[in-house]
Amino acid sequence: MKDSTTLDLTEGQQLALDQLHRIVQASHGAVAATHVAAVADRPGYVEVRISVGCANLPRTEGGLRLRSVEAVTLLIPPDFPFRAPSVRTRHTRFAGAPHVNWGRHLCLYRSTATEWDPADGMYGFINRLLDWFEAAAAGELDRPGEPLHPPNALTDRAAGLLVIRRDAPVARPDGPWLGAAVLHQVTDGRCDVVGWLAVEDPWPGSPEQLREMAALPAAARAFLAPVVVTTKHPTFEYPLTARELVEALARDHITPRLLLGLTGFVADHNRTLLRPDGDAPDDEDTPAAPVHLLLGTPSRGIAGDGPRRTHLVAWHLPDFADRVGRLAADTAFSGRPHLAELGDEVIQFGTEWLDRLPTRWMRIYEARPEVTVRRDHTTPAAWLRGKRILVLGTGALGAPVADMCARAGAAHLTVADQALVHPGILARQPYTDADIGHSKASVLADRLNRIDPHTTHVEALVGDITTRLPELDLHTFDLIWDCTANRIVRAHLERARRTDATPWPHLATLMIGHHATRGLAALSPRGATGGGADILRRTALAAHTDATHAFDDLIEDFFPTQPRTELFQPEPGCSDATFTGSAADVTALAGQLVTGILHALADPAGQHTMATLIIRMPAGPASAQPAGPCWLTWSNDIVVTDQATGYDVRIAPAALAEIRAEARRGARVRGPLVETGGTLLGVIDDATGVIFIDEATGPPPDSLLTEVYFQHGLDGVSNHLAARREATGNISRFLGMWHTHPHTAAQPSATDRAAMTRLTLPLDDAPARALVLIAGGPDPVWHKWLATSDGPDLYAHLATRTVPAAAEPPSPQPPTRLGPVTWWPGGYATRPHGPVPLPRKGSRS
Repeated sequence: MKDSTTLDLTEGQQLALDQLHRIVQASHGAVAATHVAAVADRPGYVEVRISVGCANLPRTEGGLRLRSVEAVTLLIPPDFPFRAPSVRTRHTRFAGAPHVNWGRHLCLYRSTATEWDPADGMYGFINRLLDWFEAAAAGELDRPGEPLHPPNALTDRAAGLLVIRRDAPVARPDGPWLGAAVLHQVTDGRCDVVGWLAVEDPWPGSPEQLREMAALPAAARAFLAPVVVTTKHPTFEYPLTARELVEALARDHITPRLLLGLTGFVADHNRTLLRPDGDAPDDEDTPAAPVHLLLGTPSRGIAGDGPRRTHLVAWHLPDFADRVGRLAADTAFSGRPHLAELGDEVIQFGTEWLDRLPTRWMRIYEARPEVTVRRDHTTPAAWLRGKRILVLGTGALGAPVADMCARAGAAHLTVADQALVHPGILARQPYTDADIGHSKASVLADRLNRIDPHTTHVEALVGDITTRLPELDLHTFDLIWDCTANRIVRAHLERARRTDATPWPHLATLMIGHHATRGLAALSPRGATGGGADILRRTALAAHTDATHAFDDLIEDFFPTQPRTELFQPEPGCSDATFTGSAADVTALAGQLVTGILHALADPAGQHTMATLIIRMPAGPASAQPAGPCWLTWSNDIVVTDQATGYDVRIAPAALAEIRAEARRGARVRGPLVETGGTLLGVIDDATGVIFIDEATGPPPDSLLTEVYFQHGLDGVSNHLAARREATGNISRFLGMWHTHPHTAAQPSATDRAAMTRLTLPLDDAPARALVLIAGGPDPVWHKWLATSDGPDLYAHLATRTVPAAAEPPSPQPPTRLGPVTWWPGGYATRPHGPVPLPRKGSRS
């Protein structure tokens, strides 16, 4: 290698030369370096000419013809190894081959950001170069299954930016595709391609028709650009002059006349579309649209995988196109079938223009589905794409949730809130000082509409959620996010969801703890029996009754037995209590909660219909807090309607299973016709119109069980209920009683109806209301339930005492009118007691 001591080398370049020297020494003649010099056209770079032995490389008929020794030049940047070197040939024999740019530059990396490793230095680079020559000799520069390398065009930032949003046309088998692109001018320097028009299609005659065709808003500025899609794949770089480009297109029968004719026709049509008054005559003051010629080639796709897709570049044309349009307005090509029939003046002007015009390629950003893959396409967020989403609350949780939905490509997003932006929320909510005093929902909608206006439409619903919600057709939404952390909203949603005959969309209820260290997400999928309020109640019940105490931190944060007395109020006075937490805290919790919910929605194998996700934020290394997310899941309840009140009675599967187990044991021990029963635990929620049955117990030992009557005993009941109230944090309490009507209708008998008026209950402080639940059914239904657990007929009634309660609860005795009957005690007795004597006259029944 020639002495480089006279060069002003950087530390990195000296490292590159030292590494290259060691490579040459170790290659045993396979690699040789012959020259080191400064690069004339790239200040600061150093070039090294090297020779690579290729005589022993395996070759195929489709591979490049390599000489036994190939000479290339390495260009080493001054900041090596933090920037990759490049390599070029001293000839153009490889021009037109894949991964050869501008005839001389060998493309070794698809993305240096991900493939270049600074630690490998020249060792990795030379290995990559040797791999390139080996693939070239074997004809595998485009290996099967890898993306094809599209042609290159040296872009000019001043020429503008084009975003392609619609799948591109392809050339016809018998010739090129000719037409126009519909452009939406977003800014002075940027246009979006939002549609295509073939020359044989009907073209819009007014700006309104054009905007309607492209689904653009009324104020959008739209116009057309000529498009040519060729049938042939060109070289791997586009020419630098207009003349060279036109000559290259002529190989695909795209003549200068055809190109100028299409350009002139589109320019003339644009003048019509852009007139302030469509009926006004053409004049010199009619504004001209910027002219871009789009060129498509069959260059996109996967090597060895079917037909190729269109690759697009855009050529920014100067003001000549407007002149061509004016000159061509009276010629025959305006009829479209004769685009090539131009007047002599047009041909002369266009030819002179081609001879002196350089090509200026625009920057192209691809957003069309056929050639781009969304960065979130394999994530749970992909579930949101194309969906209609409602977000209730636009605060610390709702605002980031709505942002995530918009970025995921939701088709329609409604954000609802009545609050205004005030200074304190700027610490963690995505609003600015300029937004203070404005509606949160309106500000958020405006910002989200700017994320991807071609995909997502966002609207604001400003006002009290409980009063404005009926204005929406909730059934049109795919998912509702309740991010209000508001009990009133949750209760309103639970009631509205319960009373709606049509199943609601998925509902996710999100909450954050008092110090933003924990979060909850309650998921109520479409078809679930309970909504957010129901599921959060289940979560509290599960946390309180967990024997391992794994959820004690959750109880303290979300479900304390006694109301919290230490509340955080950021502004003195009657401001709403909130939580302490930073933007990092709430954003992290929101992201994890959203991702978890979307995981559940995207999983078709989910067996549980209702679920709660518990998220705990990471703490310090010495923290003893339980780590990681946790799911709690529940199957649907069995729902019965109390016809008198209209309330839903939701029976937990575990409670009905306990009733069935007692009915099966009774059938074995006492006979198939003896009634049985017991106590129900749960709660009545008048706000939502729901009665929750959490647990069912069997008959106490002093109960009376006969074939025609069941009377609930008292023994041990009060102690059991007190224990359950304490164990559940007073969430589940005495609710009522259940009994069976084996092999008969699940309807109250005359005795049952009489008992309902007295509410003879096994409590000293008997409540004024209690639930009466009867399980029964004709022989086929009853037998099937006992055998397979396929539900019995059920009757439920919330009974209200109409007869004053006695000072003391009565001892269990059968009604006088039944006469002596054979009865069984409750508990686990296995023998009946004989006929019960009639009660003495005047005894309470």
